[in-house]
Parts: sequence; C-alpha cells; structure tokens
Amino acid sequence: MRSDMDRRTFVGVAGGAIASAFLAGCAGQEGAPAADQASAGIDYMALVNKQHQLPDGWEDAVEIVHLVNSEEWDVDVEAKAYEAYLALKEELEGDGVFVDLDSAYRSVAAQQEIVEDFTEKYGEEYVKLYVAVPGYSEHHTGLALDLFLIIDGKGVYYNEDMVKYPEIWEKIHARLADHGFILRYLPGKKIETGYSYEPWHIRYIDDVEAARKIMSEGITFERYLGELDPSIADCKVDYGTSGLYAEADMDSALDAILREFGTWTGCAMKRLAFAGDEACDADELAYVNELREAKMPDVDAFDQAIVFECTFHTPSAAEAEGTAWEPDADYDGWTWHLGRTGADGAWQLMTWGY
Repeated sequence: MRSDMDRRTFVGVAGGAIASAFLAGCAGQEGAPAADQASAGIDYMALVNKQHQLPDGWEDAVEIVHLVNSEEWDVDVEAKAYEAYLALKEELEGDGVFVDLDSAYRSVAAQQEIVEDFTEKYGEEYVKLYVAVPGYSEHHTGLALDLFLIIDGKGVYYNEDMVKYPEIWEKIHARLADHGFILRYLPGKKIETGYSYEPWHIRYIDDVEAARKIMSEGITFERYLGELDPSIADCKVDYGTSGLYAEADMDSALDAILREFGTWTGCAMKRLAFAGDEACDADELAYVNELREAKMPDVDAFDQAIVFECTFHTPSAAEAEGTAWEPDADYDGWTWHLGRTGADGAWQLMTWGY
C-alpha cells in the first residue's frame, strides 16, 4: 500500500463513494492537449518530501492539463510534464512497452479531505502510516507521475501486480532521463527519501543532463540537491537476507527508529542493519510483548518482532554536554527492538540500547 494514497489504493480501500469525492473538480477531457509552455513561476527542481513543504503560491502558478486515461479515470498533470510524458510513452511503445497515467496532481485540499476521511474511518495510527501530511506530498507539484502497465491490452495497476514485471520497469527506467524524468523512490533508499521502492513513481525535473546524472549514478533527488539530513546522510542500510521480512517490512520499521533517532541532537547514524531472522525468534517476541504490556497495555499483543543493529556517532563535547553520551564517539552494536500486530500494522519501537 502506498504511503501517500494513490488512486488504485484509494479506490481499493475506500470504495467508490469516497473516490468520487476525491476526484471532484477533475472533470478531464479525453485527449486534451498539453500547453505550449511551462507553468509560470514554478521551480521544476523543487524538493517536496516529508521534511520540505510545497512552496508558497505553487497551486496558483502551476498549469494543469486534465485528461481521461484508458481506464476512464480523471487525471490532472502539470502541462510540461505531460508533454514529456507523451514523448516518453511514444518511445516506449516503439519498444513494445505500454504505459498509462494512474495519477499525478493532487491538491493540498484534496489531501486534507483524505486525511479527515481516513482518520474517521481507520484512526490516527493508520493515517500516520499510510497517508501523506497535506502540503508534503510530491503529488501536489503535478510533476510526480504514477504510471501503470498495459499488458496484453489490459491495465495492470495494483502495486502487488506491477512489481511482478521488473524487466518491463527496467526498460521504462532506462528511458526516463532522456525526457527529463527520474525514478523518484529507489530501492534501498528509504532512509534518504522517506519512501520504499516504487518503480511506477517518476518525477519530472525539466533538466535532461541533471536527470541523466541522477539516474546513471543511482542517487536520490535529495542527495543530488544536497538536502539530506546530516544525521543520516552517511548512513549505510543493510537489509541482509530474510525469510521473514521483505524490504518494505524493514522500511516500515525504519520509520519508527528514525523518529526516535531524530530527537538525538547532534548524533549521526553511520550504519543500520537488520539483525537477522535468528534475532526475531519466539524469545524476542515474548520480550517485546512484555514491554508492550508494561508500556501500552491497551495495544493488542504483537505477533511479529524485529531487531536492528546500528552504529552512530555522538556530537562534540560542547554539544554532548548534559547528555548521557560520551562525546565524539562511535557507539557500535546498539540494538533497536520493535513489535507489531499483523503484517500491515505499524511497528512499535519498544526499547533500544546495548
């Protein structure tokens, strides 16, 4: 399930009634032409993520094209990004690859409606896990495009189905930069982007050379712009090999760890690694459940446990004053212990330390 709620997830979870409200105001015209020029007053290299808000005045300045896709869904997209998408789509079709637009532009107001609807229906914890904070979704720019595949003439648009075609996505990704697009959420880069790997989510940046550099070097947009949080900028994440958890499961646990670590002023994470399946055994599950009973007795019993190990560096003596840290030191072998209820539940950080 996508963190900022794309259309296929939204319809699948919320149903048609809410989806209709979500799409209100997107009365697209099939085959509507793109504008002849870029939106006035927007920065195509603007960074919008969980830490960087949509720039002021963006929604007034961005020029939006309305269309109806092959599934008869209304889609809005920024004008110049749409032109580039059409060129990309045509080139891909020449290679026997067929795609369509799932979603692109979503207003801040529409995102706020989603938050309110889902908070009422599913609760605050669910919203924190799956729904982007209004103003902090890249889809607000109109430059973030979610693609879906067309296989044998039929749309393939659910996430769990699209990931079954890595060879097709590889062909798509190879052509992105030539049209000013980048793959926004790379595998293994959750710690930098805030999102797990999404092969369908591309971002228009209107700079072919910059796009080629980003794609050829396999770096995130945050790293290219020099906008990484210094507390995690040099961190290496090791997912190891697991028969229990996929990378997306581990990424969900990283959220809870990094929320806590982000409060450790001046500390810098150097390495964060899955401790292995053997560390997530019945004894560990009993341990995190014991902590849960003491700290949050109203929460249902955990049925899964996960452990991470890390190395981090503490701040200088002046910055570390008044803390428990040894200044300017590496702490190695530090462990983080988490539990959750159900495979789709949120990981709860229960304890950390040696």
